[in-house]
Amino acid sequence: MTPPRDTRIAVTGATGLVGGHLVDYLAERDYQVVAVGRSSDKLKRFSHPNIEKRVADIENQEAVLQAVSSVDVVVHAAGTVDPYGSREAIFATNVGGTKLILDASKNSGVKHFLFISSLSVITGQGDQYDVDESEPLKPCGEAYADSKVEAERLVMNEAGKGESSMKVTSLRPGFIYGPGEKAWMPRLINSIATGKAMLIDNGVKQTNVIYVENLSHAITAAILNQNAYGQVYNLTDGQKVTKKELFDAIADGLSLPRVKKVVPGAAAKMVCEVVSKVAPLMPTDTQRKLARFSRAAFRLAGVNQGFSIAKAERELNYVDRVPFSQGISKTLVSFRSSYDHK
Repeated sequence: MTPPRDTRIAVTGATGLVGGHLVDYLAERDYQVVAVGRSSDKLKRFSHPNIEKRVADIENQEAVLQAVSSVDVVVHAAGTVDPYGSREAIFATNVGGTKLILDASKNSGVKHFLFISSLSVITGQGDQYDVDESEPLKPCGEAYADSKVEAERLVMNEAGKGESSMKVTSLRPGFIYGPGEKAWMPRLINSIATGKAMLIDNGVKQTNVIYVENLSHAITAAILNQNAYGQVYNLTDGQKVTKKELFDAIADGLSLPRVKKVVPGAAAKMVCEVVSKVAPLMPTDTQRKLARFSRAAFRLAGVNQGFSIAKAERELNYVDRVPFSQGISKTLVSFRSSYDHK
């Protein structure tokens, strides 16, 4: 199912990986798109005639109201993923900003509000195997993940308000990758390139990556889809990709040595927990250097992330996806120039 072509769709976070790709994806399919971002300079890259550009900080109420005026649908993809940003700043953006966008959308007569959540809201710090959407939300102490828990709860509470005519949907992608990804892949690539990366428990655990084009496909399928109203969806590439397979694909794609170092999961988790507690007390530059020991880094490398996407396949027709091998190959093209000489 696809939304009517005359649907007017606002996308927040339009200068980020998810929002930027979605804006292009929708415009190329003849939808009318409003690209919402904080930087007017970064918005200049959009030149398609189907795209209108609006500058807005999602923490500014007046700007948010203007950003979502006269649109049918809002896809809220804006947010911060900084693993060592202050908890207060992360919550201000990811929870406070979501509330402003949500309220403004309601007041502006938006028909459907789609929130880009995260599988971290049901991951915690423990192994997951074929987990579906019935799993309860799990605050875990990590600022980003906890902010997404609160933001998703805020959004989905709207589904229970009978007086609200605006429909809501939450989409939970795993670790998103694609050309120009900046949140986690550059750090992982650097760790592999410098010989610092390690395989936790031999790298046999499953990861939960999703190619950005697959995510755009799922979002588009959910827009104004009655099946999606009041629902949450887990989203991955739908393949069982182990940590070792992910690390090897990156190493091979950039002509880097494969990761050989192995560390027990219990030891790695202990180190990450200790570093995550003391890092906020250190200078920002030091925190950045320690990012590979964050709780988010442990989730990526040390936790089995097996999630079912059967609901999305069934209700959103989330099929015909780009396979991992193809998506990671396209992604690494954008990083290859930095490592061709190594």
